[in-house]
Amino acid sequence: MAIQDPVHSLLRTVTHHVPLCPSGAAEGPEVFQYRFRIEDLPEDYYALAAYHSLKGLPLGGVRLNRRRVETSDKLAIVREANYFDAVKLDRRCSRDLRMKIQKDGPGMLAGDLLAFGVGMLRAMNDDPVEPIHHYLWDRHGRIHTEYEVVYARIRALHWNSLPLLYRTQKESYASTNVIYGDALGELEQLWDRRADTTFLDQVAASLQRMRGQAEIAAFLDPPLNLEEVMKMHYRQKLWTTPPRSGRALLRRVECLLEHTTIDTDARTVFRDWQSPPPVQPPAEPPPSQAETGVWDGDCSGYDGWLGGDRGA
Repeated sequence: MAIQDPVHSLLRTVTHHVPLCPSGAAEGPEVFQYRFRIEDLPEDYYALAAYHSLKGLPLGGVRLNRRRVETSDKLAIVREANYFDAVKLDRRCSRDLRMKIQKDGPGMLAGDLLAFGVGMLRAMNDDPVEPIHHYLWDRHGRIHTEYEVVYARIRALHWNSLPLLYRTQKESYASTNVIYGDALGELEQLWDRRADTTFLDQVAASLQRMRGQAEIAAFLDPPLNLEEVMKMHYRQKLWTTPPRSGRALLRRVECLLEHTTIDTDARTVFRDWQSPPPVQPPAEPPPSQAETGVWDGDCSGYDGWLGGDRGA
């Protein structure tokens, strides 16, 4: 199923109409990228990229049709926002994961969908003592659809960002059927260009890179066991290999578009977290130890930091 709220509708329009073109790779199959001029992109895109994606304003505070960006700043903003990737442009999706032929740049966004038929791997942001998760839920929320199907709930590890709690924590990712607007627009562009068999053959050849050269697009606080998490996500794949020809690619595009439900009523949900419990300082040693000046162990719970100086 595909998300179709105002933000993802905007991204869908952009990736549908901005043409994919070969980048002129020096060796190997062509890498396809979006080719555009800054005047080709709508002002709403620049407002989204500048005020929500880069400055971090909540979507409710960004009135796209009232924001304007200076022409001299537009190219830098597009590059900084990583072009048309919803994971970078929509902070409600900022910790979600996907595979791409190239993590950065104006490259294809539906590579994992076309090559293997997997949806988005969505971050649950469910560690109750992680400030980043609190911030995202409180300020930006999470985009929600009633049509989402979770095929697997994957446990991941991350490093807690609290200075007094630097330790490995657990969180969850959901392997889903969700497609974001950027990928849907790309599918529609490929379908519109279905008569160009040379173009489709070149795209299919480019997608062969997804087998061993793909990069994981993880931009904000990725899990420590990132590769293992992605491998578990790919157990839900529809196809085992990328399409071998333009004809096979077109059949996949047709299948995906035919079986994709578009949710025009997707909404943003928020969660109220209770404040995390304060970190307690180490307990005072028992009076008997304090009087003798000898410690039987470090009260913080770690016994190795004194080394060979015990009792010195």
